[in-house]
Amino acid sequence: MSTLTTPTLPPPFFTGKHILIRSLSPALDAPLYHSWLQNPVFLPYKPYLKRLCTTPVQLFSYLTLQAEVQPLLEIEGLVIHKKTQIAIGMIGLAGIDRFNKKAEFSAGFVYGHGTHALGEAVHAGISLSFEHFDLHKLIFYVSPDNEQPLKIMQRYGFQHEGCLKEEILVDEQQRVDLHRFALMRRDWAESRFHQRLNRIAPLSHT
Repeated sequence: MSTLTTPTLPPPFFTGKHILIRSLSPALDAPLYHSWLQNPVFLPYKPYLKRLCTTPVQLFSYLTLQAEVQPLLEIEGLVIHKKTQIAIGMIGLAGIDRFNKKAEFSAGFVYGHGTHALGEAVHAGISLSFEHFDLHKLIFYVSPDNEQPLKIMQRYGFQHEGCLKEEILVDEQQRVDLHRFALMRRDWAESRFHQRLNRIAPLSHT
């Protein structure tokens, strides 16, 4: 006789002053993830998933398949506010190219905009990408209407590698352009963005 096992909550792989980050659990997190995909604030994180996975069950299957691919092509972390224990967003690496040591970095938040928690999450995500995953290059895709990230990329000197025309299908009637930016590991420590994050959300992780 088979018995159902309760999914185990993954331990955090980063614990900072304001937030902790743990690996995404398909069984535990698919319903929340799916609900966030319906939120326009979060949708730019992975806009294609809303159309690809129209139900939580489909999203669970997609995330489970991604987790079984070895070596991993995608890594996602759920960002949780330490004080409230409420999930506020996600950070992720996609299209991981281990030979060339590069990946696409994404961050999406439903809560915490303008707070130290969000700054700490982005700071930790980029730092871990370079230090823990030993990447040489991070790639950032930003749509022209996603104004805040676009301003950050332009203001803090991320390398603009071009604009990809009609790159993403939003719905049956609309495609959107994507700006592609890059950040090299050698430039991270002295970058103006890193200096700003060190001022507003320094890392003191365990």
